[in-house]
Amino acid sequence: MGYSVRLSLFRAMSTLKSTEKEITIRAPWGNIKGLTWGDSKNPPVLLSPGRLVPCSGFRPLILKLPTNFFYVSIDLPGNGYSDHLPKGVRFTIWDLVPTLQYVTEHFKWEHFIYIAHSLGTAVGKYFNMAYPGVMTKVVDLDPVPAYHTILPEEIPSWYKEIYGSHYQDKSYKKHTSGKESAPKYSYQQIKEMIMKAQQLSEEAANQVLDRYIEPAGDGLFRFSYDQRMKSTFKLPFQPQHLKEMYTPLKTPTLAIIAKGSIDNGSYSRVPFVMDEYAWPHGNYRYKIVNGGHDVHLENPDCMADDISKFLLEDIKAKL
Repeated sequence: MGYSVRLSLFRAMSTLKSTEKEITIRAPWGNIKGLTWGDSKNPPVLLSPGRLVPCSGFRPLILKLPTNFFYVSIDLPGNGYSDHLPKGVRFTIWDLVPTLQYVTEHFKWEHFIYIAHSLGTAVGKYFNMAYPGVMTKVVDLDPVPAYHTILPEEIPSWYKEIYGSHYQDKSYKKHTSGKESAPKYSYQQIKEMIMKAQQLSEEAANQVLDRYIEPAGDGLFRFSYDQRMKSTFKLPFQPQHLKEMYTPLKTPTLAIIAKGSIDNGSYSRVPFVMDEYAWPHGNYRYKIVNGGHDVHLENPDCMADDISKFLLEDIKAKL
């Protein structure tokens, strides 16, 4: 990469970094919190993270993307600084879809580009089916939860894992008791726990740590996320169901697939994820990158150029 190109990228990163702002959006159940970068007059890009991960996890990637967009990254309910959904029931992915709708209404967007990771990709898929034509482009970052499948013979164990365990006395009490009863740790202990759980470097963990925790007195901290978020969000779809739901969508889509997730079999039942010809409208493409499930946070350089080109395609065509 030439000096002038590197200098241009550095200036772009510096420009976006200086515009970072905290936002609060009202919803019936409480506040949706998030961060924004860029000029709100520019075309909007909404970013939604995975399970437990706060919106700041997109910061390293956003700072490498084009400056001519307005980036809004949100904490899903129960994650980061956002309020939790009402206590009691075991919510599903569909219960997270209204979060995206309230963000679009807040900013008065008619259309937006969507970038998501993990659980956020499934939320986006369901929103895109419920509100066709609103998303103009989609970038899926290792969309493992969007492709979870359950075969008929697996339904008994699926139900016990997702619903039955939630309503057991011990689990239900934990899920409804609130963060005030959460265990307390030192700052370093919590950092090491996050690094181990998500296999992150210390630099990457520092990007998200502040939105994971809150002071708990005596110099200690506790996790602030909704305990229900620690469970997975599998719905009982079979592989063919997902193919029939997703592939007819006409929204241009770029999927970034982590090789680590391929190696552990996360996509073994859904080969159409890595078959562009399985998508009849020719609007789907994918790229495999080295790394684990959180590679966008750990190594954004491996995908930033591809995502940037994808975002800018229509703009270049109009020039």
